[in-house]
Amino acid sequence: MSTIIAKHGQMLTMQPGDQIKFPAALNTTEGAWRADKRRYAYKWGSRVCFLAGIERLYLVEGTTYSATAPVVVQPPVPEPSPATKVRTATFTTDAGGLEAFLLTDFYALGVGSRGSLGTAGRLPAGIPTDADRGFLRAGIFCHATVPLMGDAVLYGRSVEGFVIAHRAAEKQVQSASALLTGYYQIPGTVSAEPDAVRFIGTTSDEIGVDQRISVDGKLILIDVELTNRTGADLVDLRYMRLIDFDQPGAFETVNEVIERGWARATMAGNRVLMVGSDDPRATIGLAVAVPPTLDPYAIKALSVGTKRKGDDSIHVCFDIGTLAIGASTRFRIVIDGSAIAS
Repeated sequence: MSTIIAKHGQMLTMQPGDQIKFPAALNTTEGAWRADKRRYAYKWGSRVCFLAGIERLYLVEGTTYSATAPVVVQPPVPEPSPATKVRTATFTTDAGGLEAFLLTDFYALGVGSRGSLGTAGRLPAGIPTDADRGFLRAGIFCHATVPLMGDAVLYGRSVEGFVIAHRAAEKQVQSASALLTGYYQIPGTVSAEPDAVRFIGTTSDEIGVDQRISVDGKLILIDVELTNRTGADLVDLRYMRLIDFDQPGAFETVNEVIERGWARATMAGNRVLMVGSDDPRATIGLAVAVPPTLDPYAIKALSVGTKRKGDDSIHVCFDIGTLAIGASTRFRIVIDGSAIAS
């Protein structure tokens, strides 16, 4: 029997069938295999067994875990889902410079020059936008809905983007990239890959950002990698993604924390989008959308069940902790439109 002592942010590589024995029963949700999350777990006494297909497990800092011998259990084989047809391209306008779009049979996404959702320039001809209501630009446009849903990002003051912050010499250092919100402190470049739009940038204090936005069915996947290229360890590192979902003429949204790291936004017309992350470092906060709150340390994690109606933005906050010189950390944010009929 081997003993593993976790370190903050460290991921343990596991072999298929490996079992971790915990000192006490965990509140683990029994459920079916989640192909999108590559996870299947069940509770059996004080044991949580991560089955074949699970390669990594986040551990809690300072907790000792005992690894027992592998068990032979196979998960149900997930049914293959039809591949999402994706079209991507970059384009240049006087208003927005170099921007990009991603088009599927459900979404038309616009990505601005600094990596946030929402373009400053009009999309190329033939790409669907909320044009009937005057928008030739795009943020998150579900173009296959009946009646047609408005762009979920562009109405009112567009609030979507991300903030990176850390503490140095007892001071807070933060950089924001939310172009349509009015913040563009992380220079970089967007590019179009065959199935994704990528943004690579660097903060003024040399924190590298590599962001990839892709779509799987009705899931918008935002994969982020942060790299410490500074000359010192990054202390109390935070990443925050903020977004204010709106619909035409109705800026109030019912936002609810449905589980740790996840929120549900019910917009006008009962249009529902969920946003969040399965990463254990992620929590959800809410703040008045205008003016936007860009301080990750000021956003308090809300308990599951918190529900509020108003013109608020949802904040998905990652408490990353210390990131050593040269080290990287990765996480995924998901915007889920599965509740929207098409």
